[in-house]
Amino acid sequence: MKAAIYKRLANFRELSAELENCFQIAGSPDDADIIITDNTDFIRENKLNIIISELTPENHISINPKIPTACMLKDIQLAVKTYSISPRIDRISFLQEQNALLSEANKGLVELYNLIDNKNHQIEFLKNKLENIINSAGESIVELNEELSITYANLKFSDTTGYGRNNSVGKNFFNMVHPQDSDSFKNSLALAASEKTANLQMRLRVDNGAFITINAYVTMVKNTLPHYEIIFEDISKKLLIEQHMKKLEEKAIVAGFSRHLSHNILNALTVAAGFLRKLRTESALNEQQEQKWNVVEHKCRLIEEIVTGYNDYTNAISMRPDEDFDISEFLKAAFIEIRDKSFSKNFSAFLYNFLDQYTMTAEFGETRPRIVPGSRMFLKMAACYIIKDSIRFFDEYVPLKFHISAEDINGKFTINIRLHDVDVDTNIINTMLQPWNHQVLSQSFDYWGIVISNVIVEKHGGSMHLTKDAEGLSFIIEF
Repeated sequence: MKAAIYKRLANFRELSAELENCFQIAGSPDDADIIITDNTDFIRENKLNIIISELTPENHISINPKIPTACMLKDIQLAVKTYSISPRIDRISFLQEQNALLSEANKGLVELYNLIDNKNHQIEFLKNKLENIINSAGESIVELNEELSITYANLKFSDTTGYGRNNSVGKNFFNMVHPQDSDSFKNSLALAASEKTANLQMRLRVDNGAFITINAYVTMVKNTLPHYEIIFEDISKKLLIEQHMKKLEEKAIVAGFSRHLSHNILNALTVAAGFLRKLRTESALNEQQEQKWNVVEHKCRLIEEIVTGYNDYTNAISMRPDEDFDISEFLKAAFIEIRDKSFSKNFSAFLYNFLDQYTMTAEFGETRPRIVPGSRMFLKMAACYIIKDSIRFFDEYVPLKFHISAEDINGKFTINIRLHDVDVDTNIINTMLQPWNHQVLSQSFDYWGIVISNVIVEKHGGSMHLTKDAEGLSFIIEF
């Protein structure tokens, strides 16, 4: 699979030009598999995002902006190559075998270098040439004395760990090993001393205090001054790519299965409800029987809401923007429709069943335009779900009184959905926006739509939180 690349590099023009020479660049982020940028605003969900930054955003790959352009390009090429072959395990195994062969070749070069170093000055030129080869190697190479202090490190080691070559020599390599991997490292040293070679995967502390995962080959050279040689590759990005690919596959499988399952359940429910309504019209019912039929009908509607809501959730987590629009004006107009109860059923999230159970006032201040990529349908669905599921959860307080305000606060477009004269436990407020974090599982379906609304808001680059006071509850949405 050949990955499609999209780049947006405002501060790295040289790297941008090099990428155009190496890859075929896509015209837009939606057409690309991989996003390469120095601005986190261009990160896209369900893409492999490579960020030129000293910080590593969760589930994304970062490239150190302080390393040379050639090194950044090489790291990007490695990430793109790894992405292109993932997740086929046979291809990955083939790559590991190639790395092992390269490692053996590098070990041979190191041994040859040491032999040359003991010769006279007539071969100094050859020695320098070999050192250049070692320094240009794609793997980090270090030599350790028997006390495990670094006596030599190539340039790749400095690029990978952030330690300068002068700072590396004399540093105790064992202190860089993660404490949980120290025993494995000691065992590999012992194995190398007896069998001359060993390999292991472990975590290594780099200059900024973080840990990287490396695949290392350890050799002991028993000459005049016995020492260890370690050749290793930073596989953190490979592991991150594999984890990212696995999550994408799992999401796709779950979403696809959920949509298929919900479709079949709703079809069966529609047929069953039709038969029930036919039986009801054909039967002479007394008051008690009529009450039982009402309970059955209510439960059918509840099942339909739950299944449709879960289907909306799986669609929301995989939502892709379909247009750019002014989110501030659109949401103000949407809440006016909800206030006036004039919205279309296509966007109502079953709110049309609760029209007599709420009243709403609205007060909108001046707001500047905010053009964002997104989906009007999903955003209006989110607004309806907040109102409907508030009614369902606070059913003992109906009819509910809502007040909607919208204004720019601290540079953010802020919507306050104020719900008067209700009370709720603080523990529930803390979990209301999370789909699977509830003290009582049945409670989650009472505000499942609020969870869906939160996902949709986040997909549009916003955030939502809840606050309560003596007068009621507020949903605060910020873009």
